[in-house]
Amino acid sequence: MEPIEKKGTKKIRVGIPRALHFYRYFPFWKKFLEELDVEIILSPPTNKKIVEEGVTHGFGELCIPVKIYYGQVLKLVREYPNLDYIFVPRYVAEVKEAYFCPKFLSLPDVIKILPKVPKILNFEVNVKEFPIATSAIELGKELGKNQNQALNAYREAQKYFDEYHKFLREGASVNHALRLVERNRPFTLPKKKHKGDLKILLLGHSYNIFDTFINLDFQKKLRDQGVEVITIENLPESLFKEPVIINKRLRNYWRHEEEIMQAIRYFLTKGRGEIDGVIFLISFACGPDSLISELIMRDMKVVGLPFLEITMDEHSGSAGLLTRVESFVEMVRRKKKKLGLDSKKKETIKI
Repeated sequence: MEPIEKKGTKKIRVGIPRALHFYRYFPFWKKFLEELDVEIILSPPTNKKIVEEGVTHGFGELCIPVKIYYGQVLKLVREYPNLDYIFVPRYVAEVKEAYFCPKFLSLPDVIKILPKVPKILNFEVNVKEFPIATSAIELGKELGKNQNQALNAYREAQKYFDEYHKFLREGASVNHALRLVERNRPFTLPKKKHKGDLKILLLGHSYNIFDTFINLDFQKKLRDQGVEVITIENLPESLFKEPVIINKRLRNYWRHEEEIMQAIRYFLTKGRGEIDGVIFLISFACGPDSLISELIMRDMKVVGLPFLEITMDEHSGSAGLLTRVESFVEMVRRKKKKLGLDSKKKETIKI
């Protein structure tokens, strides 16, 4: 494929759908492409029309995040018909021990069949076969850059991505951090950090937790109930070094699910007293999530930690969701209060 060359000072225009891996890798992508002198066109936040259009083009077995991706691509194509590329990376394996979801593996091939889609700018991550730097060189070549330019851009992007993760581990929410990235602002924590009388771990893939339209602004609903929310992105990097061994023969096959299980392992052991409950947001038709949700639920029963699973799709309604959240939070609050009273009674008896 011949690279597209810039005419005069006009930059190559690359569209990025605001869906799926956007919520995890956008800071890296943005820095990498901008270092290669690319103009990024980002699709808008998810809305009802985008979901409806994505559902129309997606078959029934697809999960709602993939359907949203379809809708976001079509939105970009319609609003920006002069795009040179759509950036659709292929994430196969980020570590040698696990894979990404098969629906993500085939994404660049599937997007090609959507109507009026421009050329696909691919970036394949498959460390089982080759280093990520190799893909960076190939992408740079597609954009008319030499090897040194591509590698320099890759190093700068990785450095910026490390700073982004450090910011999240300091307590920043992903949505706040992504807004700063999008606006080219420095990483600064908000002046007022939300505190609540309860702390709940919100589990789930980033595209389920941080797309505020499809999850009906779930984190705000929790904060309105006096809950401080933490996600796995806020946890120390050291928690994700060792793999989770479910039993002697069974290990996790999927990258995202492995991270979720690693986070839970900490709160089942050393960090048991650091949270008051766990909520797991799952997309309907996500097989791997359904499996580990069952494992997590059993572990939560063993340690007595309140657990709520919420399954989302394009038909999810705000009223029913709010009722479930309110009921769960009230149950957790009563349990915590009861445990506090029981502790005081024991102390009184000792005295």
